Amino acid sequence: MITKLEWDSNFFGFDIGKCIVEDCNGFNFPKFKEESNSYKLVYIISRERIEMKDIKLVDTKLTFVKEIKNNHHSYNDSNLNIFNASTDSFETLKKLAIASGEYSRFNVDSNFDKNDFESLYKQWIYNSVFKHKALKTIIYKENNKILGFSTLEKISDTDGNIGLVAVDINARGKKIGSKLIEHTISMAKREHLKNIQVVTQQHNLPAVNLYKNCGFISSKTEYIYHYWHL
Repeated sequence: MITKLEWDSNFFGFDIGKCIVEDCNGFNFPKFKEESNSYKLVYIISRERIEMKDIKLVDTKLTFVKEIKNNHHSYNDSNLNIFNASTDSFETLKKLAIASGEYSRFNVDSNFDKNDFESLYKQWIYNSVFKHKALKTIIYKENNKILGFSTLEKISDTDGNIGLVAVDINARGKKIGSKLIEHTISMAKREHLKNIQVVTQQHNLPAVNLYKNCGFISSKTEYIYHYWHL
């Protein structure tokens, strides 16, 4: 019923497991509770809401998808470039990455230390840039300052994923997010990808509206709960 998550366990320093609930009516909570004794935290993931007082809903995760059509027009803007570690500020990327996680379950759940949440997003952008988790890290710059970025990941021969998107809070309202998304789609097309997806939280209305305005369609809703042994 519960699978140990090695990466999460190593990163946070305690045992973490994952339980995928296929049928809420058949969810054997007493059995789950007994098995969960081996973990400090278990993520419970379900396509339906689970109404139980012992588990805490921390995220309603939405997956948006968009088909990259052959006639998709390439999007270009002189302020958009590929991040260059030798000339661009990685410190700015880290700050933006942390800001992008405002609605993240690792930030929403107060049982996580704020330093742990920030370290997670710093590691995410580090892996994207320096460990090539991302095919491309696209930045938007004005007056030599990075005001936003997005990352393009490849998840199959035909499918891409936008891993992180962030815009400086002081630069919002300038359509930077839309420009980043459109350019990322153009980059995906150049990589011969046919579809692209992006995941966000239901409560993150600016992101939800951004993806809808860029032509993405909601394809999946998942409810994520945290069950702690504290």
